Amino acid sequence: MDNHTEQLADGVWRIELSFWLSAVVLANDGRGDAEGLTLVDAGTQGAGPRLVRSVRMAGLDPRAIGDVLLTHWHTDHAGGARRFADSSAAPSVWIGAEDLPVLSGAQTPGEAATDCSAVAGFLHRHVYRPPPPLSGAHPLPDGHVHAAAGGVRVVATPGHTAGHRALHLPERGVLIAGDAVMNLGRLRPSPGLLSSAQSQIRESIERLAALDFTVLSPMHGPPIDRRARERLAALIE
Repeated sequence: MDNHTEQLADGVWRIELSFWLSAVVLANDGRGDAEGLTLVDAGTQGAGPRLVRSVRMAGLDPRAIGDVLLTHWHTDHAGGARRFADSSAAPSVWIGAEDLPVLSGAQTPGEAATDCSAVAGFLHRHVYRPPPPLSGAHPLPDGHVHAAAGGVRVVATPGHTAGHRALHLPERGVLIAGDAVMNLGRLRPSPGLLSSAQSQIRESIERLAALDFTVLSPMHGPPIDRRARERLAALIE
């Protein structure tokens, strides 16, 4: 049984991959798949079939996915990236430059955890697994504007990982926060035990709270469409 899919704005669909994890599909032309689709995060290594079915159930062709934008390297977000890259759609994969070495297999999660507590460092070295290695991914620079759904501006938000990226769709009033914040039970910052660049979390949330949006869509937990900016700003007050 497929999980819930909802349209957050014109050309923006949030797809639940499980009760705690989601991905987002963007129409490049802001309407449908005629000019291609962009996928934000690819879920776990085994999430591909469900994600593909959900895209089809939304009336879109998954073969139209030409780009995969990854918010960060964690395996619940980037685990399915190689499967998509190897598919007949053969999309280009993009990720923050600081996270690229883990995605490519050149760096371990432990080596990437350079700014975290002792416990988080232990977890990154001995527990957290990297996604299936993917060569040929491209760096996703801060400030880059991707041509989908009226324009998607990349916002560097280090903290959860060193190369974490959020995506701002100003023409649609949507902020895709990745794991900079989570909405599980309540809206909260990235937990320290899951973060490899902890000292930067607050500054990144401040940067997001200064943006103009009406819908906040984290990758863990439901989206927020009431007082979204105020609730995000309250995390740093």
